Amino acid sequence: MNTAPLTIVTCSYGPDAGRCRRLCQSIDRFVPTTIEHCIIVPRRDYPLFSDLHQGRRRVHVTEEIVPGNFRHLPAARKLWLGPGAWPVRGWIMQQVTKLSSNYVTDTELLMFADSDLEFIRPLDEALLHRGGELRLHRIPGAKHSGDHLQWHHRAARLLGEQTRYFGSDYVGQLITWRRSNLEGLQAHLEAVNGTPWYRPVARSLKFSEYILYGAYVEHVLGKARNGHFYCADEICHCCWEPADAVELGNGSAVVSGRAQAILLQSNLGLQADQEAALLSRARNHINPIVSHGH
Repeated sequence: MNTAPLTIVTCSYGPDAGRCRRLCQSIDRFVPTTIEHCIIVPRRDYPLFSDLHQGRRRVHVTEEIVPGNFRHLPAARKLWLGPGAWPVRGWIMQQVTKLSSNYVTDTELLMFADSDLEFIRPLDEALLHRGGELRLHRIPGAKHSGDHLQWHHRAARLLGEQTRYFGSDYVGQLITWRRSNLEGLQAHLEAVNGTPWYRPVARSLKFSEYILYGAYVEHVLGKARNGHFYCADEICHCCWEPADAVELGNGSAVVSGRAQAILLQSNLGLQADQEAALLSRARNHINPIVSHGH
């Protein structure tokens, strides 16, 4: 398959260091070594991740990557200070960091893998590429109320568009972006808002980086120019609730043959050994052969 280079990007921090290590092990087991893996962590947490900086994997410091002189508050793990001493919550800062991914790699294709995710089978790159275009996760008509609707409204304001629901949901796991589109998005934000792109993003109280990117490439760039094909199916099996994890562990969960990974939401309250055992059982249920190597 003739495809442009791909980089996996993971934004992590201290409390997720163990999960991130497990993700790395699964990437090394199931993802071709030609695919680079970039991890971005706050400076204070770098010692917990520094030994992962080897081979195809690079560990970067958030404060050195994200423009704008963002600073971690010493006594508050989940609070940052942005430009102008504006307080920025950790959840928003993580999204600003993802939107800064073009500063950590020169590759055109980016795929985001969160720390609480683990690959379960050899990566099928054919799911990501189609005729020279890259997959864009897009579910028409989904998630058009509540927080999701507010994320759409915020994206519209940032993009200089009419405030509205953009017609599709773009939020998911193993989301793929084009670096050139990301750079175009940053330039568009600066033209619309008259200030560096990260300032209005960081001052958002309700925001989704995936909706911002999806709305930009579909509704500002348009299909003829964005280099994406649209795909509504999930390529990661997600456990958002405790009941999902129970079903995964006992084999009653229906895991798609297209699922490349499993997400165990980090706030499910499971200990590291419980998560590891659960994922091991899940791999045996899903594919006994793959679980013993490939």
